[in-house]
Amino acid sequence: KGRCSRGFPEAQHSQLSGSTLPCSCKRRAAGEQSSTAPVCFALLFSPARLPNARQQKGQQQQGAPSQELSAWRTENANGAGKELAVLGEEHGAEAVKLLQGQEEEERLRGARGAEDEGQRGVSSQVEEGKDLELKEKFDALRREHEEALQELRRVHEQEKLLLAESHHRSQEALQETIAALKSQLQSFQDRMKRVEESLLSRDYKKHIEEHGSPSPFWEQELESLHFVIEMKNEHIHGLDKKLLNLESVAERNLLLEEKVKTLQQENEDLQVRTQNHLVMTRQLSEELLAIRGALEKESKLREQAHHEKEELLYRVLNGGDGRPFPIAASDVPLIAT
Repeated sequence: KGRCSRGFPEAQHSQLSGSTLPCSCKRRAAGEQSSTAPVCFALLFSPARLPNARQQKGQQQQGAPSQELSAWRTENANGAGKELAVLGEEHGAEAVKLLQGQEEEERLRGARGAEDEGQRGVSSQVEEGKDLELKEKFDALRREHEEALQELRRVHEQEKLLLAESHHRSQEALQETIAALKSQLQSFQDRMKRVEESLLSRDYKKHIEEHGSPSPFWEQELESLHFVIEMKNEHIHGLDKKLLNLESVAERNLLLEEKVKTLQQENEDLQVRTQNHLVMTRQLSEELLAIRGALEKESKLREQAHHEKEELLYRVLNGGDGRPFPIAASDVPLIAT
């Protein structure tokens, strides 16, 4: 008590009130970290410590004890200077190492950030490229399916038109054939009627010539017989007409049955093609979903590997000081999966 950290009396500090040199001992007592050596330079180099001619003369008169004290103080000053130089060099080296470590850490952080950005850019470009490629393939397959379906519809419509035209032509031909047959039948009936009339009139005239004028009874019998013959002829002609109509209807039914079979076969072919296209579309959709799932899984694995790389780099930079790696809230479910 009453002395500084180097053993100087506190009373001597009061003599330095007019000096511009600070006292490191007071700063050290106040808790300040001084960059200089812990020696009271104010006491060593102050005007009070620099003796004038009178003081030197008085000291010479004091004798050997004062000379020993001055020698001890000079030795302490030299040792303090050396200690100051050594401590300054040590502090400078530590400061240089600290600055170099900070610069290296900043450089590594910048390199890591650039690498992360590059990896994110590459991964995003790869994902976008895969998505675009899959979308283009899906669009191409869909366009191909639509074109094939339109082609099938166009072919089906053309076949329907051709069948309708052929049916119309066949119907017209059948109507023409029926009309021709009707005209032939009518001419045949007219001819038969003329023949019958000529035969009856000739037989009747012959009978009159041979037997004379017939009685009213025979005239009535002849008229009734003539009427019955006409009725039979009309019935026969009606049956012939029905027979011709039935034959034409049977032929037309056969043609229509063949056309129906052809249309049914074509319809079955179209259904099979449509089913094949649907199966192909379903398979392509399943493949697209599988590719998207694989892409998402690969992206998650890439993110997980990137996170592990960051964690390893963080541990390497921090030197295993025991601090946990900071994990973002958005990365927790990704790592858990």
